[in-house]
Amino acid sequence: MPMIHDAIALLASQINQYLNQKDGSPLGAADVVVMGNIGQLDVPEIAAELDNHIVVSLVNLEEEATLKNGRTSSLQASGSVGYFNPPLHINLCVLWTANYRNYGTALKRLGQIMTFFQGKNKFTPSNSPGAGLTELLDFSLTMELLSLSLEEVNHLWGVLGGKQLPFAAYRGRLITLEDQRLLDGGGLIREIDVMERDITS
Repeated sequence: MPMIHDAIALLASQINQYLNQKDGSPLGAADVVVMGNIGQLDVPEIAAELDNHIVVSLVNLEEEATLKNGRTSSLQASGSVGYFNPPLHINLCVLWTANYRNYGTALKRLGQIMTFFQGKNKFTPSNSPGAGLTELLDFSLTMELLSLSLEEVNHLWGVLGGKQLPFAAYRGRLITLEDQRLLDGGGLIREIDVMERDITS
């Protein structure tokens, strides 16, 4: 089952392939997109790693409340019933920041990111070859652009602690986290006894 890291790494890998094709870069060229915390640009070692790259950062998680009341039991191989906590369904709020010294390059790269997601916004094992999703038949991640107000943008970059850079925010629906830890077990209900009440008295 894919975790948060796997989902973001998948997106970064897919976009790197796309951008390398656009640039005509040879196989094995340096990545354009890197995972990193854009809020740590004040740390010299991290800033050096993120310099002149598209930086993908996880900025928020949202629980998908509509799927909160999922299945909590399953039939075990032994014939008994196992009880589990329901899976946790979350949406990822992901920031794509064009961290380039040249402002024109930053805008160009940002446009390419948005064009990529316009052309492909859903990721599944069948349409993402080489992503290691072969065994995850039910994996599906859909990306949608978030339109932030000026107030929200100001608050976001205030929290990140840096000056605003060219960026795009996307919501990724839907990652499922499930431990499948057995909480309790019991036998199957095979028959129900119904007692008749005497209503004549």
